[in-house]
Order: sequence, then C-alpha cells, then structure tokens
Amino acid sequence: MKINMTVSSIVGIYSIAVLISVYFMEYALGWKPCDLCILQRYPYFIIIIISITLIVARVKNRTISSKLAITLILAPIITGLLIAVYHFGVENSYWRNISACSDQLSNIDINTENLLSGLNEIKPNCSDPVKLFGLSLSGYNILSNILMTLILLVGWRKFKKKFN
Repeated sequence: MKINMTVSSIVGIYSIAVLISVYFMEYALGWKPCDLCILQRYPYFIIIIISITLIVARVKNRTISSKLAITLILAPIITGLLIAVYHFGVENSYWRNISACSDQLSNIDINTENLLSGLNEIKPNCSDPVKLFGLSLSGYNILSNILMTLILLVGWRKFKKKFN
C-alpha cells in the first residue's frame, strides 16, 4: 500500500495544482468559465478526496488492495476525460451541446442602449473558447486526464508485484 499511497499522493497533489490554476485563471485573470468548464472540476475534487482517504488508511495501517485503490482513483479520471472530450467536441462543433453551454446571445435583444449594461450577465459559451498555444482548456484537460491515467497505470504496473 505504500507505493499506492505515493501514486495516489502524486495524483492528488496534481489535482490540487490543476484546481489552483483554474481558479487563478477565473479569479485573478478574470476568465469566466462556462458550465462545462465548471463540471470538469468535479472529478479533480473527487480524486483529492480519494487520495486523502488512501493516505489516511495507510497512516492507520488499514490495508487496501492496490487494484481497489487504482480503480477508485481511475473512475473519476475516466469520468473527467469523458467530460473533457465532450466539451472539446462542443467547442470544435463536432457535435451539438445538450447542456446550458451554448450561444447565450441568441435570445438577447442587443442594441446600443443595453449592450454595455448586459455584458456581465452574458455567460461564456463554448463557441469561442479561451486558447493557450492553440489549444483550449478542455484540450488541456484531456491531456491532464491522460497524464494522470498514465501515472496510475505505470505506477501500478511497476509496483504490482509487491502487492500480490
């Protein structure tokens, strides 16, 4: 379980870093997230909770099988990956969105009098995502989830003989 605690700690710390960065972008840089962006944060919170639980279990000398630990952490990672792929597809018009993340301007009467007053009320939409180095944040989230999956699988594969 010691190695699993280490791998889960790495993934947990990585999840904390991801959440700090997105909240920095939101509050310090003023980038407004869409509904799908916010939804993509939930798996990271779940990963942090599971990582803390595994660490506490180790500290209290509770044995948890490595397969169970990997499965518990892998489930929210895969969920986050699926949400990110869906969001990326919406942003790039591969498919239509079924959630509230859509063109918010279609039902608003825009004229010179109410244009400036209503700018803060308009939620961001997926048709014009923020991009860094040509890739949207949902694209980076896809890469992030793939990286966490690789960390888990390589860690488990490398150390699984010590657990059987």
